[in-house]
Amino acid sequence: MAANGKSRRAGLAMPQVNDHPLRAWLAVARAYQTIQRQLERILDEAGLTLPQFDVLANLGMSEGITQQELAGRLLVTKGNVCGVLDRMEEADLVERRPDPRDRRANRLYLTGRGRGALREAFPAHLGVVQRHMAALSDEQCQLLCRLLATVENGELSD
Repeated sequence: MAANGKSRRAGLAMPQVNDHPLRAWLAVARAYQTIQRQLERILDEAGLTLPQFDVLANLGMSEGITQQELAGRLLVTKGNVCGVLDRMEEADLVERRPDPRDRRANRLYLTGRGRGALREAFPAHLGVVQRHMAALSDEQCQLLCRLLATVENGELSD
């Protein structure tokens, strides 16, 4: 360590930090990437992308939501949702219907083909997630959810 309290790595002066938060973040990121890659692989076999599956799953639970509501659930902009929906509508997976009470809004519905794609892909998607999460007990899953919600909300704890 240099006399100024900073360590030298690859020629850069790096401040000394508690590396536990960094290690935790990297562990979360690695776990997410591992599961995401497997999900992308199985969804590719079903002819879907991960964003398309997310749209199908959300509409499978709440058909008739608006594009704005869907964008909020997917945590992406309405513009990004429009692009995904355009491609999905072209592929006959979803349909937009004008909202009878608000001419500016569209309501979203699964087509028969969309329902079939969701029925086909959902068990494999769920299987990947369950296989990875089976390493944790129910109590550990609940604790993980609480901890990640704390991180997401930026709450500080001692």
